Amino acid sequence: MGRAEVLDTVAAALDDIGEDWAWQGAAGAPDRWVTDHGPADLDVWHAAASRSDPVAALAKAHPCAVVADASDPRRLRHTSVAVLTGDGLGVVDFTHGDLRVGPVLLVPAAEVTVDRASHRLTGAAAVADLLVRPVLRGRIPGEERLAEAVEAWAAAEPAQRSALARRLTTQLGAAVASDLIAIADGARPDPGLPRRARLRLAARSLTPGTIGATWAQRRSVLPAGPAAGPLGLRTRGVVVALVGTDGSGKSTVAAMLGDRLRGRGFATSAAYFGMARGNLPGVALARRLLGVGSTAPDTRAADPRPGGLDHSQLRRVAAWYYAGEYGWRYLRDVLPALVRGRVVIADRWVYDLRESPWPGSPAARVAELLVPAPDLLVLPDAPIDVIHRRKPERSRAEQREQQERFHDLLAEQPARHAEMLIDTSSPASADDVMTLVAAVIEAAHAPRRRR
Repeated sequence: MGRAEVLDTVAAALDDIGEDWAWQGAAGAPDRWVTDHGPADLDVWHAAASRSDPVAALAKAHPCAVVADASDPRRLRHTSVAVLTGDGLGVVDFTHGDLRVGPVLLVPAAEVTVDRASHRLTGAAAVADLLVRPVLRGRIPGEERLAEAVEAWAAAEPAQRSALARRLTTQLGAAVASDLIAIADGARPDPGLPRRARLRLAARSLTPGTIGATWAQRRSVLPAGPAAGPLGLRTRGVVVALVGTDGSGKSTVAAMLGDRLRGRGFATSAAYFGMARGNLPGVALARRLLGVGSTAPDTRAADPRPGGLDHSQLRRVAAWYYAGEYGWRYLRDVLPALVRGRVVIADRWVYDLRESPWPGSPAARVAELLVPAPDLLVLPDAPIDVIHRRKPERSRAEQREQQERFHDLLAEQPARHAEMLIDTSSPASADDVMTLVAAVIEAAHAPRRRR
């Protein structure tokens, strides 16, 4: 699947809305986007008040992630969608409703004019898009784009021109507005204009009527700087926790996810949060000193609850030890990677402490309070017979019981961003992994939250 298919999907989805829509930017921008391999956006405007229809249609046809979403009517309303194509990430930016830059209203949706044959903005709307928008974003447009703006201004209705000039003067001041109109009339741009326009834009963003909306969108308003990801947008570290019984496919999904993320420019780290290998510091030494073989529940006992476990006091203590060790491990291995903006792919998470070494121990709840919930909780799954063939060391009944507990865990919705079930019964699970990649990219661009 390439960018040409994405372009066709976008156009079809917008046609289905039944409202006016147009490609933004200079003539030929969609064709250039198709042949590009970089993070530049495919900008498109549509008149519909809601962004849901074209975004949903795109998500249904291609694995994609919403990386920016602004819906406050006091500022530009738009949704940026990163699409996973065969040659990397492509971004489609849907603007809906009024043409704006931040809080600056350029043309109300009802006054936007479009050539329906070419799906190009015309008149004052074209000037706003080709000239005013790039200047307010800090740059003088190129010669080709300037020439198109001058042509569109000359063809605009007098009422359109006077309305745009009036809005620019009211919001940006007479000096900036007159310079923009002069450029539209064919004058050479002043190199200092973008800086002056940006200052007026900043002042407009901090007025009493818009400062609330500006603060709500501060994550996208402020420059990304060192927090910029492969798309040039602000990103954060993400924790993906893979849970499931032995043989469910955790290692396979982790390897596929890491490869695909790194191939799209995201740095990854691995972490282990299980107990079976005794990897938590000090556990192996404690076992040797105390002469016990395992801190796992005694499966030979008829009742795996207190009273049916060997070394019961030791297991009670071990549960609290694990809770502390999980907190230390998060601080040592996970948090530094998150600070560096990496995606941490964890084999298991602290939820194992609910069942072992002391089922029902309050230490499990403490561990879940000490260690932040993962952004994504992922359960690789397959029929029990398939799982058992992969790992026959455990009984089918035990594997079935463990998978059922993990299904119940996903139903609790403990993750900060999403819970996902990945089918690992056949190679077709690669499609599910691409959906998981999209979910990780979406989480990396979203603010961290607890659901």
